[in-house]
Amino acid sequence: MVSLLILKQLENLSDEVAVVQFKRNPYYPYFCDYSAYIANVPCNATELVHFRKRIGVEGFNLIFKMSVALHGKKAQESAVLIRHHRSREKHRLSH
Repeated sequence: MVSLLILKQLENLSDEVAVVQFKRNPYYPYFCDYSAYIANVPCNATELVHFRKRIGVEGFNLIFKMSVALHGKKAQESAVLIRHHRSREKHRLSH
C-alpha cells in the first residue's frame, strides 16, 4: 500500500485513478514489488484513504523521505511539489 501511495502522490492522481492505474499500467505492480501480473487490485480506493489517515502527514513525509534516501542522488530534486486534489465533483466527466 505504501508503494501505491507513493505512486499516487508522484503522479498526482486521485485514489480511484491510482487503483485503476495499478491494473492498467504494468509498471505499477512492478514498482509495488509484484513479480508477475495479478488480476486483482491490491486494495480499493477507500483503503488508501484510511491508510493515509492512519499514518498522517508526518508519517507520509517520513515514508517519502526514506524512499528518496534509499535511492540516493538519482531520486533527489531541488523541490518536490505535492498538490491536493479538488473535490470529486470536479473530476467527473460530463457525458
